Amino acid sequence: MKRIVIIGSGNVATHLAKAFAGVGCRIVQVYSRNSAHALRLASEIAAQPIDSLDRLVTDADFYLIAVADAAVPEIVEAMPAVSGIVAHTSGSVPLAALAGASGRTAVLYPLQTFTRDADVRIDEVPFFTEASDDRVLEDIDRFAHMLSQRVYHADSARRKTLHIAGVLSCNFVNYLWDCTAQVLAADGYDFSVVEPLVRATLDKAVALGPRASQTGPAMRCDVEVMREHMARLDPGMAGIYRDLTNAIISTHNLNCKL
Repeated sequence: MKRIVIIGSGNVATHLAKAFAGVGCRIVQVYSRNSAHALRLASEIAAQPIDSLDRLVTDADFYLIAVADAAVPEIVEAMPAVSGIVAHTSGSVPLAALAGASGRTAVLYPLQTFTRDADVRIDEVPFFTEASDDRVLEDIDRFAHMLSQRVYHADSARRKTLHIAGVLSCNFVNYLWDCTAQVLAADGYDFSVVEPLVRATLDKAVALGPRASQTGPAMRCDVEVMREHMARLDPGMAGIYRDLTNAIISTHNLNCKL
């Protein structure tokens, strides 16, 4: 049984802690500076909750730092010397940020969106790893393979590219879905009415590629329709509509402009 310490208690920490516990690892401790948050997660995986890094055990196999990016240096500075691998889960924090934590450091970056109470198929999540040396890389890969077979290597520079891709494909798209939900709700419709459209769009983009799958009034240069759409939107959404439309027109070298 691998002995793991989880440093953090948010969305990523919660999902990964439960996933490792689910494959037979022993979660020794859960740290959060908020003792209630530490207790909440620890109680779900039979771990010891702690709210001070001074109480960290030093002989675990794996210390997983799953906190906000800006908090990683603070955690590293406050940790005692440990014998196990110390890894973070960030897409944008370099491996070098862990240098003061241990002689054995790594990154275990899951390219996925996590919300505490929303189920995620961990075995389908791509994990990207990096490590301080080849031996540690082998070890962190083994940890990753306990959760998923989709394990790849990415250094700090390439991981930033992946993080940008994640923001574009997830966070920005989700914001557009929120805009969609507001527009629909104004006329009494639920977001679920576009569910088949959303799923078909993703399936087609994966099958054909996003560029080949582009459709809509921008592709048809249907300027009058697009102007009518903008007139019905609030100024903020209208601006987004205009900018995205012009980006589609430019990308596809179409002979029109909104």
